[in-house]
Amino acid sequence: MKWKSRAIALVARILSVTVGTLFAGMAVLTILQVILRYFFNSSIPGASEALRFAFIYTTFLGAAILIGQREHIAIHLVTKRLPQPIQRGISVFCNWLLVGLHIYLLILSLRWISVSGGNLAEELKLPLRFIQIALPIGAGFSSLFALNNSIDALFDPDWCEEGHK
Repeated sequence: MKWKSRAIALVARILSVTVGTLFAGMAVLTILQVILRYFFNSSIPGASEALRFAFIYTTFLGAAILIGQREHIAIHLVTKRLPQPIQRGISVFCNWLLVGLHIYLLILSLRWISVSGGNLAEELKLPLRFIQIALPIGAGFSSLFALNNSIDALFDPDWCEEGHK
Protein backbone atom coordinates (compact mmCIF):
# COMPACT_ATOMS: atom_id res chain seq x y z
CA MET A 1 0.00 0.00 0.00
CA LYS A 2 3.03 2.27 -0.32
CA TRP A 3 1.83 3.40 -3.74
CA LYS A 4 -1.45 4.56 -2.15
CA SER A 5 0.38 6.59 0.46
CA ARG A 6 2.64 8.16 -2.17
CA ALA A 7 -0.30 8.97 -4.45
CA ILE A 8 -2.30 10.54 -1.61
CA ALA A 9 0.76 12.50 -0.46
CA LEU A 10 1.33 13.77 -4.02
CA VAL A 11 -2.30 14.88 -4.39
CA ALA A 12 -2.19 16.56 -0.97
CA ARG A 13 1.07 18.31 -1.89
CA ILE A 14 -0.34 19.59 -5.19
CA LEU A 15 -3.47 20.87 -3.41
CA SER A 16 -1.36 22.50 -0.68
CA VAL A 17 0.84 24.28 -3.22
CA THR A 18 -2.27 25.39 -5.13
CA VAL A 19 -3.93 26.76 -2.00
CA GLY A 20 -0.69 28.41 -0.86
CA THR A 21 -0.21 30.04 -4.24
CA LEU A 22 -3.82 31.26 -4.30
CA PHE A 23 -3.47 32.62 -0.78
CA ALA A 24 -0.20 34.41 -1.61
CA GLY A 25 -1.82 35.85 -4.73
CA MET A 26 -4.76 37.02 -2.65
CA ALA A 27 -2.43 38.75 -0.20
CA VAL A 28 -0.48 40.49 -2.98
CA LEU A 29 -3.65 41.56 -4.79
CA THR A 30 -5.21 42.87 -1.58
CA ILE A 31 -2.10 44.90 -0.70
CA LEU A 32 -1.89 46.21 -4.25
CA GLN A 33 -5.56 47.18 -4.17
CA VAL A 34 -5.09 49.07 -0.89
CA ILE A 35 -2.06 50.93 -2.22
CA LEU A 36 -3.80 51.82 -5.49
CA ARG A 37 -7.00 52.89 -3.78
CA TYR A 38 -5.53 55.04 -1.01
CA PHE A 39 -2.47 56.51 -2.71
CA PHE A 40 -3.50 56.72 -6.36
CA ASN A 41 -7.31 56.85 -6.11
CA SER A 42 -7.51 53.94 -8.54
CA SER A 43 -8.15 50.21 -8.48
CA ILE A 44 -7.80 47.09 -10.60
CA PRO A 45 -11.08 46.29 -12.35
CA GLY A 46 -12.42 42.93 -11.21
CA ALA A 47 -9.93 42.55 -8.36
CA SER A 48 -12.52 42.24 -5.61
CA GLU A 49 -14.38 39.61 -7.60
CA ALA A 50 -11.14 37.73 -8.32
CA LEU A 51 -10.33 37.81 -4.59
CA ARG A 52 -13.77 36.44 -3.77
CA PHE A 53 -13.34 33.63 -6.30
CA ALA A 54 -9.84 32.76 -5.03
CA PHE A 55 -11.25 32.65 -1.50
CA ILE A 56 -13.90 30.17 -2.64
CA TYR A 57 -11.23 27.89 -4.09
CA THR A 58 -8.99 28.12 -1.01
CA THR A 59 -11.96 27.25 1.19
CA PHE A 60 -13.04 24.10 -0.66
CA LEU A 61 -9.53 22.85 -1.45
CA GLY A 62 -8.33 23.69 2.06
CA ALA A 63 -11.21 21.70 3.56
CA ALA A 64 -10.17 18.68 1.50
CA ILE A 65 -6.54 19.06 2.63
CA LEU A 66 -7.59 19.14 6.28
CA ILE A 67 -9.71 16.03 5.87
CA GLY A 68 -6.68 14.32 4.33
CA GLN A 69 -4.55 15.31 7.33
CA ARG A 70 -7.33 14.31 9.75
CA GLU A 71 -7.31 17.86 11.06
CA HIS A 72 -10.98 18.55 10.33
CA ILE A 73 -13.31 19.28 13.20
CA ALA A 74 -13.50 16.36 15.59
CA ILE A 75 -14.06 16.00 19.28
CA HIS A 76 -11.93 13.24 20.73
CA LEU A 77 -12.83 13.77 24.37
CA VAL A 78 -14.72 10.48 24.64
CA THR A 79 -13.35 8.42 21.77
CA LYS A 80 -9.69 8.72 22.78
CA ARG A 81 -10.52 6.86 26.00
CA LEU A 82 -12.03 3.91 24.16
CA PRO A 83 -10.06 0.83 23.11
CA GLN A 84 -8.27 1.24 19.79
CA PRO A 85 -10.47 -1.24 17.86
CA ILE A 86 -13.53 0.83 18.79
CA GLN A 87 -11.70 4.04 17.89
CA ARG A 88 -10.92 2.53 14.49
CA GLY A 89 -14.56 1.54 13.98
CA ILE A 90 -15.80 5.01 14.88
CA SER A 91 -13.22 6.55 12.55
CA VAL A 92 -14.29 4.30 9.67
CA PHE A 93 -17.95 5.13 10.31
CA CYS A 94 -17.29 8.89 10.48
CA ASN A 95 -15.13 8.81 7.35
CA TRP A 96 -17.80 6.92 5.43
CA LEU A 97 -20.29 9.57 6.54
CA LEU A 98 -17.90 12.17 5.11
CA VAL A 99 -17.59 10.20 1.88
CA GLY A 100 -21.38 9.97 1.56
CA LEU A 101 -21.89 13.64 2.36
CA HIS A 102 -19.27 14.79 -0.13
CA ILE A 103 -20.50 12.52 -2.90
CA TYR A 104 -24.00 13.89 -2.31
CA LEU A 105 -22.60 17.45 -2.42
CA LEU A 106 -20.72 16.59 -5.60
CA ILE A 107 -23.89 15.34 -7.32
CA LEU A 108 -25.99 18.30 -6.15
CA SER A 109 -23.33 20.81 -7.12
CA LEU A 110 -23.03 19.38 -10.63
CA ARG A 111 -26.81 19.80 -11.03
CA TRP A 112 -26.52 23.36 -9.70
CA ILE A 113 -23.70 24.18 -12.12
CA SER A 114 -25.65 22.78 -15.06
CA VAL A 115 -28.50 25.19 -14.25
CA SER A 116 -26.65 28.36 -13.28
CA GLY A 117 -23.09 27.86 -14.52
CA GLY A 118 -23.68 29.68 -17.80
CA ASN A 119 -24.28 33.01 -16.07
CA LEU A 120 -21.40 35.46 -16.22
CA ALA A 121 -19.57 37.04 -13.32
CA GLU A 122 -20.42 40.73 -13.12
CA GLU A 123 -16.95 42.25 -13.40
CA LEU A 124 -14.76 39.55 -14.94
CA LYS A 125 -17.40 38.31 -17.41
CA LEU A 126 -16.21 34.77 -16.66
CA PRO A 127 -18.79 31.97 -16.77
CA LEU A 128 -19.69 31.16 -13.17
CA ARG A 129 -19.20 27.43 -13.81
CA PHE A 130 -15.43 28.04 -13.53
CA ILE A 131 -15.97 29.32 -10.00
CA GLN A 132 -18.77 26.96 -9.00
CA ILE A 133 -16.68 23.94 -10.01
CA ALA A 134 -14.64 24.55 -6.84
CA LEU A 135 -17.40 22.84 -4.83
CA PRO A 136 -17.40 19.50 -6.70
CA ILE A 137 -13.60 19.55 -6.94
CA GLY A 138 -13.32 20.07 -3.19
CA ALA A 139 -16.02 17.48 -2.50
CA GLY A 140 -14.28 14.95 -4.75
CA PHE A 141 -10.92 15.41 -3.04
CA SER A 142 -12.60 15.36 0.38
CA SER A 143 -14.23 12.03 -0.51
CA LEU A 144 -10.92 10.65 -1.70
CA PHE A 145 -9.12 11.68 1.49
CA ALA A 146 -11.94 10.43 3.77
CA LEU A 147 -11.91 7.09 1.95
CA ASN A 148 -8.14 6.93 2.41
CA ASN A 149 -8.54 7.74 6.12
CA SER A 150 -11.02 4.90 6.56
CA ILE A 151 -8.68 2.47 4.77
CA ASP A 152 -5.86 3.60 7.06
CA ALA A 153 -8.08 3.13 10.14
CA LEU A 154 -8.84 -0.41 9.03
CA PHE A 155 -5.43 -1.60 7.87
CA ASP A 156 -2.60 0.67 9.10
CA PRO A 157 -0.95 -0.88 12.17
CA ASP A 158 0.44 2.54 13.20
CA TRP A 159 -2.92 4.27 12.97
CA CYS A 160 -4.00 6.56 15.80
CA GLU A 161 -7.29 8.40 16.16
CA GLU A 162 -6.04 11.97 16.01
CA GLY A 163 -3.84 11.47 12.96
CA HIS A 164 -0.60 12.41 14.71
CA LYS A 165 1.99 9.68 14.59
